[in-house]
Amino acid sequence: MTEETPAQRLRLDLEMSEFGVQMYRTRMRRMYPKASAADIDAKVASWLLSRSGTADAVGQPTARFA
Repeated sequence: MTEETPAQRLRLDLEMSEFGVQMYRTRMRRMYPKASAADIDAKVASWLLSRSGTADAVGQPTARFA
């Protein structure tokens, strides 16, 4: 097993994050089939901003990486 460079790990993290956003967007389309693209975008943006660790998030950020 080869060890990944920090750049490779960062790229993988970003790809996984984008995949998660795409999954959530797909879920919103299935839950709200009549919603416009703007409505879905708003739901995704709201979800991203409500996650722990964001500036306006509800809840406590993790101390795991501190």
